[in-house]
Amino acid sequence: MPGREDALVVDGVSVGYGRHPILHDVSLTARAGEVTGLIGPNGSGKTTMVRVASRSLRPAQGSVRIGGVDPYSIPARSSARLIGVVPQEVAPAFSYSVLEMVLMGRSPYLGRFGTAKPEDWAKVRWAMAAANVQHLADRPIEELSGGEHQRVILAQALAQDAPVLLLDEPTTHLDIRHVFEFLGVVRRLARRDGKTVLAVFHDLNIAAATCDRIVALSAGRVVANGPPGEVLTRDLVWEVFGVEADVAPAESTGRPFVSVAPPPDAGGPEGTGARAHVIGGAGRGAAAMRALAERGFEVTAGVLHSGDTDDMVAERLGLPRVTVPPFSPIDARSAADCRELLRSAALLVVADAPFGPGNLENLRLAQEFAAAGTRTLVLEQVPIEERDFTGGEATTLWRALRRRAHVCSSAGELARALDAATQRS
Repeated sequence: MPGREDALVVDGVSVGYGRHPILHDVSLTARAGEVTGLIGPNGSGKTTMVRVASRSLRPAQGSVRIGGVDPYSIPARSSARLIGVVPQEVAPAFSYSVLEMVLMGRSPYLGRFGTAKPEDWAKVRWAMAAANVQHLADRPIEELSGGEHQRVILAQALAQDAPVLLLDEPTTHLDIRHVFEFLGVVRRLARRDGKTVLAVFHDLNIAAATCDRIVALSAGRVVANGPPGEVLTRDLVWEVFGVEADVAPAESTGRPFVSVAPPPDAGGPEGTGARAHVIGGAGRGAAAMRALAERGFEVTAGVLHSGDTDDMVAERLGLPRVTVPPFSPIDARSAADCRELLRSAALLVVADAPFGPGNLENLRLAQEFAAAGTRTLVLEQVPIEERDFTGGEATTLWRALRRRAHVCSSAGELARALDAATQRS
């Protein structure tokens, strides 16, 4: 097993986007042979930490070391041999087969003309088998389900064969069986092969079951760091997430298990008779949907990607919604269907989802109806610069939308704004 020289060390890092500070003097160590989890509420800096560690966002202060090497001081090709990344979303610009996507993981090792050697193909075959995607080798990437797509991106990172593996919400699109298969692969990589794994988790129980150590972030600062049994406590869940929960050892594993009270009845109080529409994605609109339903609004949602967290929440709440297949762009018909829902909405809530070419139409729809006079609330806990994967177009649209909307910087502020909207309706 590789020694501690393969560890990832973040020391005193502060960083932000423009004038928006995100991380404040953050230090952590992810050890070789262990899975280290990052937990925290939305906007706490988890994805920003992954970007800093992966050489995608240079810190304003502090340092990053991988095996004692500063990844920002070496060429990108050399850095890619140290760090493999599984991001939240990957939307290839062209149609590639699964085999081609996984082979891209070997790019840091290919020769001058990009020719793969026998050892490269061996790594690709191993990575595809480890991620259970070998049977998809000839399938176009855009035809895959969300879970299949995520496993392909894992295989690509495994083929990269870097000592450090960074995972940003790796189980978002996976069903429960594939969650445990995926995380089983990750734990084997750490324990058997000595990889250093740093992973972002939203599900506290999956984090507890998977991680050797957990780092909790809140408002861009480390508030707890240690084994799951020390970090995941009732007090921490309340302090960091604002949720009352019971935390006790699970019978099967002895690791902490977090139990929260059932959510309020989605039927809520007597209906207000008003229609509200939520534009979200990646789980960012779920809280707004629940809050509106609890206040008696007739809630609609979209355009959502099927299988996305917001889509699943909308389904559980029984909300009318417009959806498109996973990773598909919003087509003209879906946009028109969503426009019909928006026409009857007295209130529009736009959540701070990540925006790429596939869902940019949602921002255009929001801007259209806000400009037409629909009362609009914007939830902005994460700066648009961190969520813009369009080269700046989403930032331009978001800033224009902000000028026509009431901007809420926290879930509590959004709740108060919805209470005010309920009284007016």
